Amino acid sequence: MAGNAKAAAAVALILLLGGCEEEPEQLGGDDSSVGGPDAGGPGTAGGPGVAGGPGTAGGAGMAGGPGGAGQDAGADGGSTGAPGAAGTMGGGSSTLAPSVRNPNYRSVAPPLADALPPAAPGTWTYIDIDGAKSRDGSPAGFYYKHSKTGSKNLLIYMPGGGACQDTFFCNMNPPNKDFSLTAESIGSGILNVLGPSDEPQDPRGERWNSGIFKDDPSNPVKDWNMVFIPYVTGDVFAGAKPNATVPNVEGTFQFVGRANMLKFLARIIPTFRDAPTVLLTGSSAGGLGALLTAPFVMDAYIDLKLGARVFVLNDAGPFFDDPYLEVCLQQRYRDLFGLNDSFPEDCPSCKGTGGGIAKNYLAYLVDKYPDNLLGGLVDSESDEIMSFFFSEGLDECSYVDNPLLGILFYPDDRYSMALKNLLDVHMKRMSSYVWPGIEHQNLFTTDSGDRFYQMNGLSKTPAQWLANMLTGNMERIGI
Repeated sequence: MAGNAKAAAAVALILLLGGCEEEPEQLGGDDSSVGGPDAGGPGTAGGPGVAGGPGTAGGAGMAGGPGGAGQDAGADGGSTGAPGAAGTMGGGSSTLAPSVRNPNYRSVAPPLADALPPAAPGTWTYIDIDGAKSRDGSPAGFYYKHSKTGSKNLLIYMPGGGACQDTFFCNMNPPNKDFSLTAESIGSGILNVLGPSDEPQDPRGERWNSGIFKDDPSNPVKDWNMVFIPYVTGDVFAGAKPNATVPNVEGTFQFVGRANMLKFLARIIPTFRDAPTVLLTGSSAGGLGALLTAPFVMDAYIDLKLGARVFVLNDAGPFFDDPYLEVCLQQRYRDLFGLNDSFPEDCPSCKGTGGGIAKNYLAYLVDKYPDNLLGGLVDSESDEIMSFFFSEGLDECSYVDNPLLGILFYPDDRYSMALKNLLDVHMKRMSSYVWPGIEHQNLFTTDSGDRFYQMNGLSKTPAQWLANMLTGNMERIGI
């Protein structure tokens, strides 16, 4: 965004804040963390092959050109990809989502439990899950809805709400499902400096009768079975650190997003075990959460051996390579949320210290699921909210607890450059839709409209782009 617009938004927030913040009190509680470092294990792939990436055998070709020689040989024991056939952008290839697992890796699927209680088709039902907890220690669960048309396909959606990473952002983050944070820009979220909105995270609310949830002829998932998982742990659905503390913030926090998700999937997957297509998606923190949850869902359906295809769709929740996301901020996330105990046990390169999170995790996905298109990313070129969060890393994390100042110094072109690097280098087997703007979140109605059904200055709507992705066709629209 333009520098003067950033300055105006930050100044408005500073004036509203008045130089003081109240630190929220949190309830205690305990839980068991999930996972841990695994001894040994395979190395990760070097990434998709050059000249556009694999075609039919390993992902859609880019830009209409021929597929390259397959994936490069992976370091430290990673396997070499198969040769790629010719592919086209948005037309010629028809690869689908992962259906097989590289035998060098193990299954990380959670043990499956009982199916969910029956419910009337077309109606949302909420259930608390035993042992699942919100950030404030209260019970946690999710909503589910059976298709009223008999569709077997499944949508799993995870909303956003920031991250409890310091005094400033913890105050905004929803501590349980009775609160939400859905701002599309710094200006639209100005009142959230006083705390999250008191709008419940409930798919029966007006906000969620839009976008990907809307019964619209152009919505490719309009009649699917649906699961809506409120964001209640403040850790991008991936924390593995119960009874945690955050520097300078009073109280303890249940960063148990990973444990919660495994408990939820243990009930969701048996209920929809015969789904031929599964779309795991989310917005903002939920978009990143969907990406981090993908191996647990993919492995569960691969293990069922019923031929399900699992796509992951990240809406406005990218995580960048080290040149665009400071190592100090990545280390802060590792420490606060216990990410080393949260990453899949068969990804030893994901664990450790410092940076490399995006590079190593995405290489792991590419090597573990070598057959097809992984999914997609949708975002704006200069997403203001994500820039706001990442600005804390500038100058060796000088702006932690003071992002209002950090965003003033966040370079105008840095976010778009980071997205381009992510797509060019690490997401060659993922579709993308990146539109020219600054607003945040695209799968439901925001203050400026329902972007899911708008052209957004591009050749298609996100709904049309998603429909094409679900047929296995890879497109790169925008940067």
